[in-house]
Amino acid sequence: MTDLAALARRQYASLDPLTVRVRTHQRYSARPDDVDAAVRAAIGLTPADDVLDVGCGTGAFLRTLAEEGHLGQLIGLDASPAAVSALAAAPGVTAIEGDAQRLPFDDATADVVTLRHMLYHVPDPLAALREARRVLRPGGRLAAVVNVDTTLPTLMGLLATAVATHGFARPRPDGEVGRGPRMASVHDGNLPTLVQQIFGYAETHRHDNELVFPAPEPMVEYAVSCLVGWGVADDEPRRDDVIATLTEKAAALFADGGPVRDPKGYVIVTAVAATA
Repeated sequence: MTDLAALARRQYASLDPLTVRVRTHQRYSARPDDVDAAVRAAIGLTPADDVLDVGCGTGAFLRTLAEEGHLGQLIGLDASPAAVSALAAAPGVTAIEGDAQRLPFDDATADVVTLRHMLYHVPDPLAALREARRVLRPGGRLAAVVNVDTTLPTLMGLLATAVATHGFARPRPDGEVGRGPRMASVHDGNLPTLVQQIFGYAETHRHDNELVFPAPEPMVEYAVSCLVGWGVADDEPRRDDVIATLTEKAAALFADGGPVRDPKGYVIVTAVAATA
């Protein structure tokens, strides 16, 4: 297992941190921010579509479809046993543990493949896109979602300062030499090109917003939920010191009473599998 894959497994050994981040976006976005609804609209999802959600996470995307009476097959795949276990209890959904780079499905299995906020964790994003193309039926649709490269600059700066203060290195993009945990370099600037390499073309749908924090506490909670991905394990002896620094630095941002507004954004890159 590569260091990136191992890091992803540690990050998602529990779904609690991911749940914190999802909840934060739901509560504190300046404007309604329903990524799943945006994905459905971007690909023109129909009730009869067989859907494969790669990197299904909490499973909320597929659960909602099942609860709405979706007629097509709903399959969620994730490398995290916790994610698969959580989704397996949902009626009308099939949950499978697996690798996005080696999908355990036959060719032309799905009408829709979604890769929502997960390509950061894949050692070879092109391999994952190639596999998505393989399992799509002719005319099937892809939707891949990643953050804008500059998303949440205040929060990311807060994290960078806190981990560096206590001797941890920031995550380093794939190919960059360093001692920090490695992450894949996938963002709004290069995902369209990657998709185009595999599908022949790509269409980009950009969504900009911001988080509006009324107080330091939710900002700190969000930052803490990211610590494992920044190399600070749950059992790391210095973790409490890092959190103390996060708390101190976040409080300073509210010296004038707040709120603190942090820009964010994501892109949905769509493509259609060529027909024979």
